[in-house]
Amino acid sequence: MAIGRISGPLLKSNLIRDGVDLAFETDLLYIDVNNSRIGINKVSPQADLDVNGTTRSTTLQIDNQLTVGDITVSGNTINSDSQIINFRASGGEATVYHSKLQVDDLQLQGNVISTTVSNSSIEIIPNGTGNIQLQANTYVTGNLNVTGDISATGNITIGGNIIIGDQSTDTITINASINSDLIPETDNLYDLGSPSYRWNDAYINNFYTTAINVPELDIGNLIFRNNEITTTAGQDIDIQGAGTGGVRLGNFKIVNNVITNISVNAITQFVSTGTGYFKIAGTNGFVPPVGDDAARPTAYAVAGMTRYNTQSRALEIWDAVIGAWANPAGASGAVSENDANEISAIYALILG
Repeated sequence: MAIGRISGPLLKSNLIRDGVDLAFETDLLYIDVNNSRIGINKVSPQADLDVNGTTRSTTLQIDNQLTVGDITVSGNTINSDSQIINFRASGGEATVYHSKLQVDDLQLQGNVISTTVSNSSIEIIPNGTGNIQLQANTYVTGNLNVTGDISATGNITIGGNIIIGDQSTDTITINASINSDLIPETDNLYDLGSPSYRWNDAYINNFYTTAINVPELDIGNLIFRNNEITTTAGQDIDIQGAGTGGVRLGNFKIVNNVITNISVNAITQFVSTGTGYFKIAGTNGFVPPVGDDAARPTAYAVAGMTRYNTQSRALEIWDAVIGAWANPAGASGAVSENDANEISAIYALILG
């Protein structure tokens, strides 16, 4: 069928149709000449182009605003008449890709979640008793502040300095064993306990210290208190050196039953106070220094020094007045052992 050409004025008159709308196949194409609208499958078009059905286009360009259901797209803004906008992709693992997402002050870009307002916080708050679960390694480059409790089932490794507690009323409870040395940072500076808060019992294998300062120390059967060393009832104080070693008390060294003044050329003195005096108890005698005339200590002898002379077989003392060794009986002399034996023999003959 041939279609003739309609001239311009006649085409305009036919399209305007004196205010009468033009319909093709009832509503397949409907031209609303009064409102300047076109409807496709739509008898009464409500917009300039009102399509009731599916529209396909290789390129769709909208200069002003697009309204789809409750969604309005205008410029770079997407608005909804409802409170929720759903982005749904088909498929079992549907994904919506976007280079950046911003919700109020929160921004998601790449693998970074940040805020657009300086010094503002990011709060992640689960609903009810829900938890925040981090399924992989977590690295915190800033400070981590926790107002609740921290529970860890694995190992904890902390580098740098550690401060536990912010006041003396805070406590630390250790249920596990310590598997390392406990060494202070600075030698001879920090204390373990205080005069008001002392540890109770200490179980230590070896104890090394430069000084012990306690009001009383109990070790075995010994009690150390101030300047006294006492034992429990009926117990001796036994101080022994190992091997050939002895016990040192000042300049005195005690080895078994020998007391030695280890200070060379020093005088050993026994000093009594008040009416006290020096006494050797028992019924046995004591042995003074023994030697012949040549062994006499003349150079450093002092008044009253006493010794036994093996040549004269008698005691002698140093007389500081005459500066010589003398008989204890005085200037008149004393009876020697030989004279005593002769006198005894003479008396035996006289008395029969």
